[in-house]
Amino acid sequence: LNKITPDLDTPQFNEDSSFVFIENQVAFGPRVPNTQEHKNCGKWLVSQMENYGFDVIVQNGKVTAFNGLELNISNIISRHKPEAEGRILLCAHWDTRPFADEDTIDIFSPIDGANDGASGVGVLLEIARNISTLSPGYGVDIIFFDAEDYGASNVVSDLRNTNATWCLGSQYWCKNPVIKN
Repeated sequence: LNKITPDLDTPQFNEDSSFVFIENQVAFGPRVPNTQEHKNCGKWLVSQMENYGFDVIVQNGKVTAFNGLELNISNIISRHKPEAEGRILLCAHWDTRPFADEDTIDIFSPIDGANDGASGVGVLLEIARNISTLSPGYGVDIIFFDAEDYGASNVVSDLRNTNATWCLGSQYWCKNPVIKN
């Protein structure tokens, strides 16, 4: 049986565009929760997604880090065709680690997160840009989670089980749904 494959217009992923999105995030400085760099980058991400025609919901909240510090977080939830029942969900985290515990020299300085959070967000921003020019026939939710990278490690903590200290933004999102459908 021969299947006929329809000709479909497909967007072209532009790696240079994605790289510029990464550069723009890194230019804000480390995006550690509770810092001005973090706030500034969050505003920029919201603006980018709104410019691409997405409906944006910023889920603000407070979580407690492994070291007892209260973190002000902002999960950025962007929806293309929010009325559509058929949906896909794409996620990345946009915060950066407050210390470079994998570094061999300067472990207590924050990282720029270019090859971590910024790269995932850069790819998703490029996908959002493509969706804005060639809309798929279904809904797309893109979430930039916050406070995902603030977890404990053997270097910065003596906690025996550190798993629950990571991904605080997505944990908050799961426990506090903002979209009911």
